[in-house]
Amino acid sequence: MSDEEAQDTRQPTTPICIAICNFSSQWFLIPQGTGIIAVILHQLDYHFDGLEIISEVVWVYTIILLALGVSIYLARVFMYPRCVARALRTSMVETSCLASIPITLTTIIQMIALTIAQQWGAGWPIASYVLWWVNTAMAVVAVMGIPYIFINLHSPGVKAVVPSVLLPLISTLTSAAGGGIVCEYSGVSARLQVPLVIVAYLEIGISIPLAMAFDDVFVARLFEREFLPMSQVYQDMILCGPFGQASFALLILGQVVRSGAFAQYDRGTFLSAEAAVPIGYASQFAGLLSWGYGTFWWGYAIISIVHTAFKQPGGWRKTRYSLSAWSLVFPWGVYTNAAVELGKVMDSPAFRVWSTVLLVLLLIIWIVNHIFTIKGLITGQLLSLQHGWRVGHYRAGEVDKQV
Repeated sequence: MSDEEAQDTRQPTTPICIAICNFSSQWFLIPQGTGIIAVILHQLDYHFDGLEIISEVVWVYTIILLALGVSIYLARVFMYPRCVARALRTSMVETSCLASIPITLTTIIQMIALTIAQQWGAGWPIASYVLWWVNTAMAVVAVMGIPYIFINLHSPGVKAVVPSVLLPLISTLTSAAGGGIVCEYSGVSARLQVPLVIVAYLEIGISIPLAMAFDDVFVARLFEREFLPMSQVYQDMILCGPFGQASFALLILGQVVRSGAFAQYDRGTFLSAEAAVPIGYASQFAGLLSWGYGTFWWGYAIISIVHTAFKQPGGWRKTRYSLSAWSLVFPWGVYTNAAVELGKVMDSPAFRVWSTVLLVLLLIIWIVNHIFTIKGLITGQLLSLQHGWRVGHYRAGEVDKQV
């Protein structure tokens, strides 16, 4: 037998190796959701002493989670490459969740612009700017490549389309939102801001029409789909994600344009002081409309999840926890973040209160997810360890991969 054939037939027989083999890309949903919470805590209108410190602690925690997740996933790639390749060829969720890596990196870069770039100055504004361009390249690769894989390798049919297909589109929208943060808060010059703003708007142009098209496909599926388990219904919240994130991106980019980026650059007919005011207001108005559309999907997802929980056999008490529950956190977070920005743009007490309520609910969801995730790790359930972490209870061929 050749070395390649031996590698293909070799199966993990220790709990740690099985856990690595079963480490799906869905685990990246955890740092993704944690990162947006750090941003919201920093930007929330109703502050108390120590809130910014808490946001920075959550930000560092996000970095640790992402670094740990990427390390384990790379170990999985090197140890079991055929297992990973098979998962990427056959699972839309496995493929789409890889887009969570640039999404999480964007939230980390946002916090660099909001904290270190302002407090330390020196080269940190440029560092956040350069990091944004590098991460944007990753997001663009994701939005171009992953949908191509869906269509040409998976080809599952409309009935198999799940909301997680929107994650690559959310990666570019998150990049656009991060670009607005870098321009508005890091302190880079107008000459550097303008190309960033243009690319950010192009990212919105790539993603929003595609997000609406995928939503149309999903709506068509809703009229025909059979009863789905809770593990899939959690993903309905992702439908809110593109429009909540687009709302924030349009709002913050409109603010950047109006605050003088175009006026200082002042070239041509588009990048001029005369064009800045109408473009900025139009962008923010579009942001309000996008938040409204996101509100529909946010409300629909909540109703769908509650209805499924009580309708399933055995009622809500039979609900089994899975990693897909983390699908709730990031979309809810970007919807909340857009509400925070609307409160600033319109000086609206209603949006300030509503965004605070959304944040409190989001923190509860985040904490509950952590509790069940830690429990699932201890028991080994979330890594498909049928006999827990007990060494010597596994034989070759017992790996039951969970995606």
